[in-house]
Amino acid sequence: MSSQPKQQSFTETQYQFARHIRDPEHNPAPDNIEQRRMNIYRELFYNNIEGFIANGFPVLRQLTSDEAWHAMIRDFMIKHHCATPLFHEIAKEFLSYLNSERDLTHDPIFIKELAHYEWVELALSVSDAEVNEINLALLEQPLNEKFNTSALAWPLMYQYPVHQIGPDFQPTEANQTPIFLLVYRSTDDRVTFMELNPVSARLIDLLNEGNTAQHAAELIAEELQHPDPQVVINGACALLNDWLHRGILVFA
Repeated sequence: MSSQPKQQSFTETQYQFARHIRDPEHNPAPDNIEQRRMNIYRELFYNNIEGFIANGFPVLRQLTSDEAWHAMIRDFMIKHHCATPLFHEIAKEFLSYLNSERDLTHDPIFIKELAHYEWVELALSVSDAEVNEINLALLEQPLNEKFNTSALAWPLMYQYPVHQIGPDFQPTEANQTPIFLLVYRSTDDRVTFMELNPVSARLIDLLNEGNTAQHAAELIAEELQHPDPQVVINGACALLNDWLHRGILVFA
């Protein structure tokens, strides 16, 4: 009977290699890989992951100390197993980590919402969604039409004013009223956001529910118990025209 140690299979080496790359402090490197090369692999892998996340979440990176940031990236690498080979999807995987695997005890209370807001910009910038633009010259009565927000226009609601967060402003409690934002990619491929008030956000919701713009405006006037519904309808018409010119709306 042979007393020679069992040779590690290629698959076992791969798994050991991956465990070491993710968490080198607690997992030894494979014996059959030169240490110099292992150092290069380890640094390249970490730097790529860290770089993609830093570029995807620039405000979060700016607000986080170097020590805390690199500890969070390492924690992400250890705990989260990405389900995609696409580099631009790493930011989405990082969101999943924040939502389900991260211990948020010592993080800013707004971290998940800020990260989501920053991810939206990236997601819209790389989206390959096809949008059927409306020929405005042929649109005679916009109020009588049914519209939806474009696949490149996302209405969002947050508890924190994520669009204002930065080094000089970091909220310590949620807003008493929701923050409504609309983030969209314009025809020249710029990602832009606009802040909505509760009425314009409600108009967006009613349009997406299948109402004509006219009916949506009438419902809002009724909900507000406005003494002159025509004022609300006129306001809705102005918003509608603005959103149509920005390419935010498409035919339902």
